Amino acid sequence: MAVVSTDFAEVVAGCSDLGLELERAHPRPDRLHLDLREAGRRVIGQWLPDGAAAARTADVTQAVAPGLVERRGEHFVLQHGGADARLVSLARLVAGGAELVVHRPERRAVVRGESAAGPVWTKAVRPRRAGDLVRRMQVAADVPGLRAPVVTGWDEECGTITLSHLPGRTLHDLLHGPVVDGPAADVAEPVGEAVGVAVGESVRGLHDAGEVDGVAGHDLGAEVDATRGLLDLARHHRALPVGRLEALHQDAARAAAVVVGAGWVGRRSLLHRDLHDKQLLVDVGADGALDVGMLDVDTLGLGDPALDLGNLLAHLDLRVEQGWTDRGSARDVEAGVLAGYRPDERTTQAAAGYRALTRARLRALYAFRPADLPTGW
Repeated sequence: MAVVSTDFAEVVAGCSDLGLELERAHPRPDRLHLDLREAGRRVIGQWLPDGAAAARTADVTQAVAPGLVERRGEHFVLQHGGADARLVSLARLVAGGAELVVHRPERRAVVRGESAAGPVWTKAVRPRRAGDLVRRMQVAADVPGLRAPVVTGWDEECGTITLSHLPGRTLHDLLHGPVVDGPAADVAEPVGEAVGVAVGESVRGLHDAGEVDGVAGHDLGAEVDATRGLLDLARHHRALPVGRLEALHQDAARAAAVVVGAGWVGRRSLLHRDLHDKQLLVDVGADGALDVGMLDVDTLGLGDPALDLGNLLAHLDLRVEQGWTDRGSARDVEAGVLAGYRPDERTTQAAAGYRALTRARLRALYAFRPADLPTGW
């Protein structure tokens, strides 16, 4: 059956007509995964262009999580309480008192629970993916000096991975402003170059681990393909005008040419691959030094270290354009990252290319995120 194209603006309007506010959508060729709000309450759902497909999705999800699935109109399927046809353990975790933090229907989820020792984090994934993700996390945990969540338990049949808690505040939160009290008050100074230096040193430590057996490669071609794939989804769902999409394809090609022009680094490094301010936790150690931890290390790959740097710096640009932080703070953090990382000339040039490539990808990604869309995008 042919996949029907959609008009994203009509999906947003359809949400509003049903009393739902769309915060963000995650596009797939045959549907949109939705993060919604209704009367201040978070709601997870899916939008499918074909009503019969929406009915089938609702039925199979209802079979796994009875009483937690709701149809709204012809196209919307709302999944309450962690209901999910493929993440079969998720509804049980939420029913047991865990807080649903992230939920991409039929893809992945993260819940937060509490124990006597403190917070407990559990990832729910499709069962067949659990083993590979655990191996990636264990690789990260073995990198000298890298602070990353440790796998404390996992169940491949259920698709659950339990992780240790990392203290600290995300760089994202620090960019928005200091705290004045509370458990994170130790990191109460305005974000600046010192935080950036600690981040840069941590990223350099990851990259210095070099090649690791069992971790797949991720090169410039794969990064360009990912960007073009997202641009194609924006075209398919009509989230951006055709002229804008063509310009972004050209931007991506020019960015890739900058990376190629920088030459090859000579060896592959261990990469995070999705490094940005929400993935970095900053804490003050017992000696008063800033410690940096990394989240979502299950995206590890082997490739050009400039990719991580470019991705991180492009997200600093994004936060300024969103009005989340001021340009001076972002500039100070960037200067610190580069001082802590100490990139050579080739890596600096290639990072500029990856930064521009990430920017093109973010333009397509945030076209599906009305609540976070920067002004003028």
